[in-house]
Amino acid sequence: MIYELHYRLVKNKRLVLSLPLLLASLFLASQAFPSAHGQFTGLVCVTSSTTATSCPGSPPTIGPVTVGQTFTVGLFVQGSDAMGGWDIYVAADPAFLNPTSAALGTLVASPSLTSICINGSPTTGSCTVNTANGPGVVEATTIESSGGNECGGISPCSGMALTITYQVVGATPSTSLSYPTSPGCSASSVSSPPNVCVLIADAFGTPLPENIQGATVIRPATLDPTTTMVSCSSPAAVGTASTCTATVTDTATPGATNPTGQVTFSTDGSGSFSPANPCTLSSLGSNQANCVVSYTPTSVGSGTHNIGASYPGDSVHAASTATPFALTVTNSTPSLTTVVNSTVAPLGTLVSDQAILTGGFPSTGVTGTVIYTLFPNGACTAGTGTIVSTVSVGPSNNVPASATVTPAAAGSYSFNAVYSGDSNNNAVTSACEPFTVVPAPSFTAGKLHWTHHLSLAKSASTQSWTAIVTNPLSSPVEVLVRIVGASTINPSNTFDVTCGVTCVNTSSGGVNSTPGLTPVPVDLHTSSLSISFNQAIPASFANQKFTFTATLYWTTGTVYSASNSKSGAFAVVS
Repeated sequence: MIYELHYRLVKNKRLVLSLPLLLASLFLASQAFPSAHGQFTGLVCVTSSTTATSCPGSPPTIGPVTVGQTFTVGLFVQGSDAMGGWDIYVAADPAFLNPTSAALGTLVASPSLTSICINGSPTTGSCTVNTANGPGVVEATTIESSGGNECGGISPCSGMALTITYQVVGATPSTSLSYPTSPGCSASSVSSPPNVCVLIADAFGTPLPENIQGATVIRPATLDPTTTMVSCSSPAAVGTASTCTATVTDTATPGATNPTGQVTFSTDGSGSFSPANPCTLSSLGSNQANCVVSYTPTSVGSGTHNIGASYPGDSVHAASTATPFALTVTNSTPSLTTVVNSTVAPLGTLVSDQAILTGGFPSTGVTGTVIYTLFPNGACTAGTGTIVSTVSVGPSNNVPASATVTPAAAGSYSFNAVYSGDSNNNAVTSACEPFTVVPAPSFTAGKLHWTHHLSLAKSASTQSWTAIVTNPLSSPVEVLVRIVGASTINPSNTFDVTCGVTCVNTSSGGVNSTPGLTPVPVDLHTSSLSISFNQAIPASFANQKFTFTATLYWTTGTVYSASNSKSGAFAVVS
């Protein structure tokens, strides 16, 4: 029987002791004390006082307590059969309560082989492995060194088994002090639930029947007051994200803790938050928490979007609402540039400007118009321009080119473009785009020679032409001369020829549509070049006078442009 007591306590709770000494001690002591008879069911309870002499009628409420406070509770055994030793565990939530120390009470008159384990670490003796030991758990075990039962072996037996001191480390409305379970606690004094880590045994190692009663630790009934503040990066252009931060502060003194939960952002303008509401708080310091979102305004509206933030509170913290932050929302400013189709344009050629509009809100394209203006100087001097065209901005910010213009004289010119803006976008003006109009290839001083009195018999029915041509350009060109004439006597007699090396009848579509042309090349920077060609004159033109206009056409590629003209007349005889 003596061996059975030792075996249960050591095997089930793994006490480290000297078996020969214990057996001898227990054998001698057991002769002097009466044995228990197992006729009582005791109660193991938590008491709010370390000097309690009985268990309370119901689980006690301890507190209210605040963060940082320490308090000590008792572990009392009431009305039990007389016991020879015990091994009891008490558990608390380590997020809120931290056991800092434990000490034996007076229940065991002469304790021996005592072990106390706190948070999985021994303070006396050792911790029992493979049981419920760990954070928040206190295990205490001891036996009567005399080898007999307490209370002189007379039941019922009551007394304070243990005291435990806790520090409040977290905020919660309430938390419990209870008795943990573990498969390693299969030898238990508690019949239900199984594996409760409470073992009280008599001197022979027989578990004695016990009931258990825990306790509840509470905070003050009032919630900690909080304040919520919100701020955003300002100003923000429409379509551009602003960073907004909500900060919730616990203003309780003392005992403030980090608020938890979520904050909901709001706006009285048109816009969206990312990530979407609500936003989860992250701890900041010891009494604050914040969360950060991006707010993107989708219209300017009044120009002020009031950003709000509300905190609904948690189990410890009261709700609060921020004073709205006045976020200034401005129009977006697109970028507008222009490209002239030729920065050096020969006189008589067509010039146009192309606006390029980028950015702005929304990204699918702005609305409004673009006005193109031509200036008779290279500096876009205010008050001197002429509006060339007004175009509407198309989808995806596509802007049509301006109408073409043909400056009347050589010199410096410039274009600019002005975007009108819309409800979400500022008006913008492009930089000045200068270009130069240079003299084009032309008849030199209007020099064109022909036979004024044409005898068909003497000239083999041909009119001879000689043109003196100049090319001031920095590139070679090819030239043609178009001559259009009509009889002053019989207007139905007309001619329209385009001549280079040879002459061909001009198509109805003009020079650029006429096949079979043989242009004359003229080198760059040519001041004077004489070109000659012959035009066939039909016999039906005899005895008539013809007036004509000869126009020089030139090109650096494939499309001809008209230059200056020379008009005159000649008579035809047989």
